[in-house]
Amino acid sequence: MQMQPLPAPKAGETWPADARYLEVSMVRKSFHGVTVMEGMNFRMARGELVSLLGPSGCGKTTLLRVIAGLMSPDSGDVVLGGRNITQIPAHRRNISVVFQNYALFPHLNVAENVAFGLKARGDTADLQGRVAEALDLVRMQAFADKSVTGLSGGQQQRVAVARALVVRPDLLLLDEPFSALDRKLRETMQVELKSLLRDRGITAIFVTHDQEEALGVSDRIAVMNAGRIEQFADPSTLYARPETPFVMDFVGLSLRLRGRVVDQRGGTCVIDTAEGRITARADLGVGAMAVVGVRPELVRAGAVGDAAPDRNLITPVLEDAMVLGSKTILHARATEGDRVICELSGIRQGFSRGDRVTLDWAVADTLAYEVAP
Repeated sequence: MQMQPLPAPKAGETWPADARYLEVSMVRKSFHGVTVMEGMNFRMARGELVSLLGPSGCGKTTLLRVIAGLMSPDSGDVVLGGRNITQIPAHRRNISVVFQNYALFPHLNVAENVAFGLKARGDTADLQGRVAEALDLVRMQAFADKSVTGLSGGQQQRVAVARALVVRPDLLLLDEPFSALDRKLRETMQVELKSLLRDRGITAIFVTHDQEEALGVSDRIAVMNAGRIEQFADPSTLYARPETPFVMDFVGLSLRLRGRVVDQRGGTCVIDTAEGRITARADLGVGAMAVVGVRPELVRAGAVGDAAPDRNLITPVLEDAMVLGSKTILHARATEGDRVICELSGIRQGFSRGDRVTLDWAVADTLAYEVAP
């Protein structure tokens, strides 16, 4: 099912202009006879920071390019600020794009790179002042006369952002903007860019396959799979209540077990798995194949014992205990297609490979989905 970013207005109501600032309606796109996007609907509000998150080939860059005007849809419409821009060429949309490789001009210095878009538009009023302001925003004013070829990856990224912002775009699109940076610098740039965009009230879309990046920078996240949006929600909702098994697996880790529903009463079902019976609050029919999951930080580990009525309990054999400084990750042996994992805070001792360990978690925290046999 194609998920809608915002609930539909009630009868007699209309959308506030800011709530439907960008609307992509029923967009279809195919390449060489292969459909990669069908009936795509996407809506975001003015000033929102939204991420398109998904694996390679899921359609997120295609959607970004359609919005930017770098690619024409086979059908459907793109509306920005109440103006249908579907047939308007990219250079007239006032949309800025920060590409994965930054696309800076090596023969121009930093200031000239930033000024390029303004000159191309013939918008040269107070050119030096606007370039200086844009460089100041990204803390690169001291590098105005430097060659871009001598800059670090993080500095080049800042220049690319300044060039995108100097034209005062109606929408900013960022295609994997941090992928070329090392982890520490990437995290720093995420914080800085998010703060900058919020301070300026800029509407922006990030394309990324990095779930941590999406969770950290976004107001909302559209999780994409096979050319469609599986869920569009704020980071907390997306993580705590994923609507599909794909979202549960793609956004964060989870303990995951396959099984068959053997009982269903009053919105609670019992599922037989390779690790034992699991209870979940879900409306799944008896006999259906299902996947159950729980976030690993919600799982407790302790001595073998009996489960409380409101908790699920399994007793797998430990495969590995990984101490990662602020947390300890327990991995247990599991059948093919299953994953048994527990995340404990801090450094924990006393867990050894081959030990049988009790893992338990609340029934209320258990996720369950019907899947194909």
